[in-house]
Amino acid sequence: MGRFSRIGLWLSGAIVLVVVLLGVVAPFIPYEPADAVSYDRVLEVPSVSHVLGTDEQGRDIAMRLVKGTEAFFLPGLMAAGIAVLVGALAGAVAGYATGPVRAVIVGALQLLDTLPRLVFIILVCTIRNPSVTLIAFVAGVLFIPTVAAVIRRKVEALGSEDYILAHIAHGFHSVWVILYHILWLQCWPIMVRQAAYVFGYVLFVETGLSYLGDYGVQEPDPSWGNMVAQVRSLPPDAPWPWLVPAAAIVLTISGFLAFGNLAARRGEEAIR
Repeated sequence: MGRFSRIGLWLSGAIVLVVVLLGVVAPFIPYEPADAVSYDRVLEVPSVSHVLGTDEQGRDIAMRLVKGTEAFFLPGLMAAGIAVLVGALAGAVAGYATGPVRAVIVGALQLLDTLPRLVFIILVCTIRNPSVTLIAFVAGVLFIPTVAAVIRRKVEALGSEDYILAHIAHGFHSVWVILYHILWLQCWPIMVRQAAYVFGYVLFVETGLSYLGDYGVQEPDPSWGNMVAQVRSLPPDAPWPWLVPAAAIVLTISGFLAFGNLAARRGEEAIR
């Protein structure tokens, strides 16, 4: 890994670490949206008392930015867990098995992969009561075929390797070979990359739907998406209430995607 790649890994890792810390700490910070309103301090510029300024209702932007991580952090982890765990297992079985078992799994994955993700998420939200948890669950399920396809190709390539055949010849069970020697030892960089992608996608969908205001997080509860939506009503000389969360969205998604890609690349180099 070159110098610039290492720098990129450290920078993106710092972004991921900050978001994770905020996501862990945010639920324990007391915050009542109704009590945060103060029309005596509307649209204050960033200062010592309000480091990122206040919005059109006098609410502290820094506090809402921190509490806004609750809208996507745990749902993003849930979606990444569903996609990676189920997708990895399905891809490993499809790549290792033969006959009807392989045909059924591959067929089911291909059928699921035909569903357009964003359209299907919105459709599900119109049928059932919309929530970020529901959005994340559906997103995780819809990403299973993507993860499975990558893992399946890797398993097919490794299935004929000498050391895998040697383990089988020495009596190791196929389940242990798949779960440990292939998935855990060889495929973890792929799973890290895919988990980062799914997390970034959930953040993108949650903030987008919250910006639209129909299916995401509704005011007065904070979300980076509904914070950006303030651009519709703010004067041009007060951009910080929407500019700060917009920058946070871009940096977080970019950071997770870059970290997943660079960390996976470094892991693949270490495996070789």
